[in-house]
Amino acid sequence: MLKQLLGILALSILLFTACEQKKTPVKEDPLSQLSEFTQRGGLPNTFYKIQNQRQVKIAYIGGSITQASNGWRDLTFSWFRLNFPQTAFYQINAAIGGTGSDLGVFRMERDVLQHEPDLIFIEFSVNDGGSREKVLAAMEGIVRQVRKNNPKTDICFVYTAAEMHVRDLVEGKLRVSAAASEELAAHYQIPTIHMGIEVARLYQQGKLTLVADPEENANTIVFTRDKTHPLSESGHPIYGAVVAKYLEEMRSQPADVEYSLPDPYVDYQWEEAQMVEVSETQLIGEWKELPDENEIKKGVREFMPHVFQASPGAVMKFRFDGSVLGFYDVIGPKVSVIEITVDGEKQEKVRFDQWCNNYRKTSFFIKDLEPGLHSIEIRVLDKQLDKAEILKKKNVTMDDPSRFNGKYWFPASILVVGKIIN
Repeated sequence: MLKQLLGILALSILLFTACEQKKTPVKEDPLSQLSEFTQRGGLPNTFYKIQNQRQVKIAYIGGSITQASNGWRDLTFSWFRLNFPQTAFYQINAAIGGTGSDLGVFRMERDVLQHEPDLIFIEFSVNDGGSREKVLAAMEGIVRQVRKNNPKTDICFVYTAAEMHVRDLVEGKLRVSAAASEELAAHYQIPTIHMGIEVARLYQQGKLTLVADPEENANTIVFTRDKTHPLSESGHPIYGAVVAKYLEEMRSQPADVEYSLPDPYVDYQWEEAQMVEVSETQLIGEWKELPDENEIKKGVREFMPHVFQASPGAVMKFRFDGSVLGFYDVIGPKVSVIEITVDGEKQEKVRFDQWCNNYRKTSFFIKDLEPGLHSIEIRVLDKQLDKAEILKKKNVTMDDPSRFNGKYWFPASILVVGKIIN
């Protein structure tokens, strides 16, 4: 009798345990809940044109990850050429390192749309570090400019990921820039490809090291040396393979489609973003336009047809009617400090930073500008900076101090959502 009772008790415990196990939900992998690809409208016109015309133009706009030679840009462009050898493909490389969609939206007409692309890849997810609202404003401005320019141009959003973002992806967290872009993609039926999810998957499986010297890691894939830029021999091929995988899926649905332009997703988007030439303002003092043979101009002239050198004491004046105002300029060894006066309120802007051992294209915006008419004055200050100390922030030592002698400003264009009035 005792044995029977013990047996019944043991069976009851087993049944209870089994029931409890069924009640306990299986914990889902957060990474698996993220979408690597959402087709939406796909790229119908691109593949239709490949079938029906002999020339197709593909544009790429983004930051340094897209700008990189032998990177995902070149790899995906090669995919088109290898898979469709009867079509002549032309690449428009409009990527600029260290820039986001807040500059890209102003560059679209001159650097991309005037070339009449059939397909545009847009990559700003790493460099777009601002708020959701700012990403929506700039990215929607880009989309609406494209649709207005040619309603048959295909668009594809692609998302990359720096080291810290890969770790977030493993936890199921999408970067604000990518999440905001997904909202727009749904509104405009734009396909999206997240290249970073495959990197996160390989990292999660122990097959990939995020940051290392590849010569010291023979047993794993090394994604990057510097936490951001994929290696051309390992990181970029992962990105390129992901895009190629989904291009294969989309190629089966060619069609001649004219995209409609719905109402804006947000009412503060930058569809009217434009570049205004420096020469359209009032220039006082010592100003000169750099010639093409100038060493500074040589490095930037592909995207900056006009660059001015303003000496200490030089002034730019104009009135502006709008809500968004910025400047597209060149910074480097010989720049210093400018003073910005908006409606009588003065503020200083240091144009030299820890990366200024070389010249590069960049931009900045006047913050908290209320919509309406404003009086603007920019003055180049005769102010000496401790440039050596600033460079130390990135462990950079001045190779030749004479290269850094100068207190100039090198503006190329004025960035406006609104209009300049003189």
